Amino acid sequence: MEEIIYGCLWIGEENTDYLLCDGDIDSLPNLYKQNETRFEYNQANQSRSKVSCTIFSAMGMVSDLMDYEFSLDELKEVDELSYGKWRIRGQGWYVKSAVDLVCKWWNEKHGDLWKIAYYRISKFSERLDEILEKGYTINGNFCPTGEYSADYRKDAILDWYDFGTNKNGHAIDIIWNNGKRSVKDSYKGRKTSDWKKDCNRYELKHKVSELTNYWTWFYLFTKVAEDNLERVKELNEFKTLILQTIDNNSKMRHLTEDTTYQNKLHTMNESNRAKLEDINIQLKKLS
Repeated sequence: MEEIIYGCLWIGEENTDYLLCDGDIDSLPNLYKQNETRFEYNQANQSRSKVSCTIFSAMGMVSDLMDYEFSLDELKEVDELSYGKWRIRGQGWYVKSAVDLVCKWWNEKHGDLWKIAYYRISKFSERLDEILEKGYTINGNFCPTGEYSADYRKDAILDWYDFGTNKNGHAIDIIWNNGKRSVKDSYKGRKTSDWKKDCNRYELKHKVSELTNYWTWFYLFTKVAEDNLERVKELNEFKTLILQTIDNNSKMRHLTEDTTYQNKLHTMNESNRAKLEDINIQLKKLS
């Protein structure tokens, strides 16, 4: 078996990312039955794409959402576009950068089918499994180790959870498959004549939040009606700003001993949470 070449430099999250909150999760429609086959694209077959796990996994996430199978030419096209976006040939890329590129490319090329948008969510979210059960694929990164590979390769089940970390990174998709959370990996670790079939897939016994070598942030794609796209963008930008304000106010409350100021910050956060609830109602109507 070949040595796997890893291609994720970092998550690359940004403060402007839309954060998925409870209201968004409530409004997410169920996609389809969870035992259906999900799309996998094998980066290992293309020598030029062995470090393109961020691209291949992000496109796999779109395929799962839209029930659309990309051609090899389309995969190569997006991979090539990434080199014009500060990516260096022979190196991997950032999860966020790949998700953003794939999203924009899809909306330009296939937006007539349906526009898409993306959200960021923490692996520590208590509702992560709920999102997976609804049929959504989430995309993120982990640090591969020899112990990790040996664990899942013996029976296609990752039994352990504490693998530590290293300097390598590999982007993967996580799905809900036959009632179990599973990894969908675009790298087989060996040559194959088929670039989009029979890739790595294995069950996760533990919650994503418990896996020590999985990085904090994940992304997922959602459908957005074209007529509502600009309004949804505006609302999500406003929501992100409010969430940041709530977080900053909460931190300030713990730093100050002035009870009057603490109460003022608490009142401001209550008002902001009311605004969030209203935004989520509007977003639900637009979905």
